[in-house]
Amino acid sequence: MLVKKNIEIKGARQNNLKNIDVNIPRDKITVITGVSGSGKSSLAFDIIYGEGQRRFLDSLPTFSRSRIPQLKKPEVDFVFGLSPVIAIEQKRGLVNPRSTVGTMTDIYDYMRLLYATVGTAKCPYCGEKYQIKTSGQIVESVLSLPKGTKIEFLTPVHKLYGEDYAYLFDHIRQKGYNNLIIDGNRVDISQEIEIDEYCEHDIKIVIDRFEIKGNIEKNITNSLETSLEVIGEHVLIAEILSEDVPQEIKDRFYSSFGCPKHHITMANIESQYFAFNNMASSCRTCGGIGATKKADQRLMVLNHEKSINEGAFDPSVYNPKGEITYKHIIMYNLSKHYRFSLDTPFRNLSNEIKDILFYGTKGEKIMMEAPPNIKNRNWLVGRTIQFTGYINQIEHWYREETRKDKVNEVAFEWFKKKMVEYTCPDCGGKKLKRQRFDILIEGKNIHQLCWMQLTELYDFMEKLAFSEDKRYIAEPIVNEIKKRVSLLIEIGLDYLALGRRADTISGGEAQRIRLASQISSGLMGMIYILDEPSVGLHARDSKKVIKILKYLRDIGNTVIVVEHDMETIENADNIVEIGPGPGIHGGQIVETGNIDKIKKSKHSLTGKYLSGKEMIVVPKERRKHNGNKLTVLGARENNLKDIDVDIPLGIFVCISGVSGSGKSTLVNDIIYKKLRSLKDPRIIPGEHRNLTGHEHINDVINIDQSPIGKNSRSNPATYIGLFDSIRMLFTKTEEAIALGYVNSNFSFNSKNSGRCEHCKGDGRIVTKLQFMPDVEIVCPICKGQRYKKEILDVRYKGKNIYEILDMSVEEALEFFRDKKNIHYKLDILNQLGMGYIKLGQSSSTLSGGEAQRIKLASELGKIKSGSNNLYILDEPTTGLHISDIKKLLNCLNLFVDMGHSLLVIEHNLEVLKTADHIIDLGPEGGKNGGYVVAQGTPEEVMEVKESVTGEWLKKVL
Repeated sequence: MLVKKNIEIKGARQNNLKNIDVNIPRDKITVITGVSGSGKSSLAFDIIYGEGQRRFLDSLPTFSRSRIPQLKKPEVDFVFGLSPVIAIEQKRGLVNPRSTVGTMTDIYDYMRLLYATVGTAKCPYCGEKYQIKTSGQIVESVLSLPKGTKIEFLTPVHKLYGEDYAYLFDHIRQKGYNNLIIDGNRVDISQEIEIDEYCEHDIKIVIDRFEIKGNIEKNITNSLETSLEVIGEHVLIAEILSEDVPQEIKDRFYSSFGCPKHHITMANIESQYFAFNNMASSCRTCGGIGATKKADQRLMVLNHEKSINEGAFDPSVYNPKGEITYKHIIMYNLSKHYRFSLDTPFRNLSNEIKDILFYGTKGEKIMMEAPPNIKNRNWLVGRTIQFTGYINQIEHWYREETRKDKVNEVAFEWFKKKMVEYTCPDCGGKKLKRQRFDILIEGKNIHQLCWMQLTELYDFMEKLAFSEDKRYIAEPIVNEIKKRVSLLIEIGLDYLALGRRADTISGGEAQRIRLASQISSGLMGMIYILDEPSVGLHARDSKKVIKILKYLRDIGNTVIVVEHDMETIENADNIVEIGPGPGIHGGQIVETGNIDKIKKSKHSLTGKYLSGKEMIVVPKERRKHNGNKLTVLGARENNLKDIDVDIPLGIFVCISGVSGSGKSTLVNDIIYKKLRSLKDPRIIPGEHRNLTGHEHINDVINIDQSPIGKNSRSNPATYIGLFDSIRMLFTKTEEAIALGYVNSNFSFNSKNSGRCEHCKGDGRIVTKLQFMPDVEIVCPICKGQRYKKEILDVRYKGKNIYEILDMSVEEALEFFRDKKNIHYKLDILNQLGMGYIKLGQSSSTLSGGEAQRIKLASELGKIKSGSNNLYILDEPTTGLHISDIKKLLNCLNLFVDMGHSLLVIEHNLEVLKTADHIIDLGPEGGKNGGYVVAQGTPEEVMEVKESVTGEWLKKVL
């Protein structure tokens, strides 16, 4: 039988596809292109990937299938020539704050293994290096001492951040230990002890004491292994108590044991010792996230003009009303003891009193007396207590909650409102307990390696050399790390570090990380489907991704790429263009073939841009700014090098630069967060000295690619504010007035109103089944129309509410021609190339690019001339065909023409060449970036030799 050379698709009708047949050659690179919304993703992901996955799952045994969510069969007659399919999609950075580049690529697992096997320990007291031991080696060393020698095992402990010594002693007692040595003095903590809370003390737990004699080996081993695991963090101190042991024997024992001076060693180190996702190893304060929350007094006081008795505090912190509780008794006694009135406006209280309320009495104890209006006796009356302050109380409660295994959702929601995030003060953002950083390789701890740029990390690994006994263990680990790191460097991610949080990387970076992981697997005969792998890449770096795609093809894989990038299209073996328009106007095969055929095609819109018949024109003149500017002084967050940046207002400004040069840090972390923090103190901007000129801006609006709604009920009509106006039109019809219908009767979200209660206004009913995919059926009561029959009987211009929600933007534009307000908002959506989407289309079916354009339309629908807003967009060309970029630029220019300022992060040369002003960061990514390389009009940037962007601009200007 002949091996199929093509993937043959027959009768594809998924979403807007018009019953198409198409052949995609195997073992080649095929680019699927076409205008936004034409059906590219439906063909690549829903048909090819969906059918490939479904067939694989169908081949599994019944038991395995019961554990996996089943996939629905795509609407296609048949797909021939499939092999295993891997889809690498444009998922936005992972949400889990624990996930890092190192954990996503598995490189951190190898790093942990390397440190556990070949790391060298250093003494925390003097820095002396020594070899890590096993418990067997320690027992052997102890048994080599003369018989009758008395020896004691100890382990050092430290106070927990933010807690008192009593908390530490409770923890030690719970573990079954009572004898400590504090600053050289022996103490029994089963008794009450006095200790100065405000001093750092040297505390060691006495673990056990032995006399060397026969059959003691098992006792020592058990005691050692239990203590190392349970309390000692794998750190042990041994002290010989017998005075008659010769000094020479003592010296020999201490030298072989660990640090000869401080008699300390580390033992039984395994890779889990460095896992910040493991509760035993992660920092006790932040739980391995590297950041924690701090209570902020600005979020506790609601009204500074009111007194405490009038409700100055947020009621959840202190509520003066209601039955008297312990909080009222404490507040009454504080006011009496420190002589301040609870009826004085909060603003007029002295700083000393405010400090006591927020940070406590600093150890001073107060006798609790009953307030005059108390009715029932309270347990607190008659006791002498010290008040810790509202900030310390909230932080203590937060730490207690984070240490629990079970998450209290309600508590964490409350913490979000009263606390701000900042770097963990205990571990300094390093995520692990302090003992982990005493293990080194070539003088570097694991945290230092994780924050090296990938190019530096590769060089560090290249130079490592190991002793003969460790080489056979270490070299395979090092080679695996080098292999994976070099792939990330090759794919253009050299500026990243393994410690970078996954929720701070872009969708394009996340996709390229997953692509590198696939290459390292070295599989062949696969089908790889990628969604715009060039997103977020500077024009210079596109070649790196193309090189990787060619490598995957050359080792025997089929590569299918959904892409708009012209350079990727030019390098494809085969091109499939879907169109001719978006939505209902698309879903047909416009042209297939190689690059020459596409360029010559009369029907191909992509071909016209590739051959230069169509283009985005450069503006005849650049706009001048309005005389005002926003100035960032001393920006030094992440890799920014203490730079000062002027952003002229009233024009279209682009921030450009290679990937990792600091664009998002400057715009999103510093400028946007600083402007937002002026109104919301919970927002902490990135590190900088100052930001001036914010008085020239009324508001800052960030139009990003996050979804427009949290569930399937949200839709374009509700988001841009059309639906209320449409429902209002229905309430004014004769039938609605006669039946007394109001706005809520025409809502599919309002309970017991006009919606169909059988499907709760969803139009569909989902039944979850075992062994089979969830069955989704049209609601049998409303037939998918979401409303009760009597509501659907009300008509406006012959259409009911469901029929209007089912209209495309283009159809609705014609239907509402006489309604100025509705027509204006629909017209903006249409101008943005969104005429194909339906008014009631579920937001969960919209791509990131579509969601961003709906947000743009929403903003354009409500902007007023000359209100001086600053609009920020991060790569708005994502998911856009070059013809759609033309439409986008027309809309962006509308913002500027109405007197607003635009600040856009962008790599796309078509956008950069039309900007009024460019600020180019670089010259490279990561540590070699963070400088302003060039600024000015595109023509001025083009002439700067150091600017990589300038070099590429020359080709399009």
